[in-house]
Parts: sequence; structure tokens; C-alpha cells
Amino acid sequence: MLTIDVGNTRIKWALWQDGRIAESGSCGYSKRDPRAAFAALQSVDPPARVVVACVGGRAIETALEDWMQAHWSLRPEFLRSTAHLDGVTNAYSDPAQLGVDRWAAMLGARSRYRGPLCIIDAGTAVTVDLLDAGGQHLGGRILPGLRLMREALVEGAAGIDEADGIAVEFASNTADAVSSGTLHMLQAALQEVCRAAGRRLGSEMKIIITGGLSAQIMTLPDMPFMLQAPDLVQAGLYAAARHRLEST
Repeated sequence: MLTIDVGNTRIKWALWQDGRIAESGSCGYSKRDPRAAFAALQSVDPPARVVVACVGGRAIETALEDWMQAHWSLRPEFLRSTAHLDGVTNAYSDPAQLGVDRWAAMLGARSRYRGPLCIIDAGTAVTVDLLDAGGQHLGGRILPGLRLMREALVEGAAGIDEADGIAVEFASNTADAVSSGTLHMLQAALQEVCRAAGRRLGSEMKIIITGGLSAQIMTLPDMPFMLQAPDLVQAGLYAAARHRLEST
């Protein structure tokens, strides 16, 4: 089985054998021409089944369907956010409004960990979702990631350019000031949300973090203990696929 996580700027994939990831990869992509990124999949032996979480929109899904039909003669299955699946209950009154990447991350976390969970997916956007010990979703938050915060400053404030800086306590140039301010803003937001999650879920809560910014966030000072799970969305896709097989 091949699982694919199509995000806002990157495509990540994992090839599963006997319940474990045997091979994986990722690449950036452009929504104007996503087929260029699909070429990275040509090194993978044609799988028997493909399960996808895509937040890139219907045009990306259609392009992926066309590519797989042309190269592998198979049709991918797209995960959708639903009211219930594999022991997880969606808190949204309209389940389809919950981002499928968040849904997959919760399914992946539930398949690997027990007890109450605070799940952080730190990528282009940073999402936080709470699951109680029974798998009930208690809602979440969405924050801008570092790139989005920095782009907003560049676009909305005079005198700020796009030069990359480094994070320091107090900066002596604009690039470092932007890098420092946005990183520390995200740090403070996650400290607060983890405290709020702990009040809601209790002392047994585990914090699970995934996404491209996860390693950087874990090195920040005064952060709570977090378990890093780089392939959490892939694990959720696999769990959803297995649940469907067992239910048929």
C-alpha cells in the first residue's frame, strides 16, 4: 500500500509492507504544475492500493488521479473527514469542514497512542487538536506557520524585505527581528495552547507533534515535553485503509 499526504507546498509519500514503512520520500510542488512532482513516484514499484490525504484542492486530486491511471492503471482512494472512523469521533458539526490532514493525524495518533492526546501538526499552518481517552475529538486551533507569518509581515508592513534572518533574543537588524519575532510568537502560542490542553485533558495528556517545523519547535526553550511522530498523517491513512478492509 502507498499512502500520500498532499499538503499546501509539499507531497510526502510512504510505501507500506507488513504494517511498516518500507520506503518514503517527499518533494515540493507547485499547484500550477503538480504533475512535475508526481514524477518522484516513478521510482516506486506500482502498488496494489493508494490512499491519499489532499488539502491542495480538487484540481490536484484530479491531476493525481490522471497520473496514476496513466502510469499504474489504478485509481487512488481519497480520505475524507467523516463523523466517525476507527475509534475517533469528529467534534465538528459539519465533519467535512475539518481539514483531512488534521483528521488523518488524529487517526494516526489514535492508532499509536492511548490516553488523552494533544496533537500538533506544524507545517505551513500549525494545527492543534485534542482527543480524549475515548477517542472523542474536543476541537482544536489553527495558527499560521512561520512562513505565513513572515510573508504577512513582508506584504503588510513597510520597510520589511524577504531576507532570511536568524532567531536571537533581541535583534539588531530587520531580518533577524522578523525571524526572532515570528518564532517566539509561535513559541508563546504553543506554550499557551499546551497549558490549555493540559487543563482540559489532565495530567495524563501526551503531546504528539508532527510536521516540518516539529524538530525546530522541540528545541525551543521552556516547551513542554513532546513526542515527535514525523509520519503521523501517513499512519492515519494506513489506519483508515486497514479499518475499511476489516469492515468489509
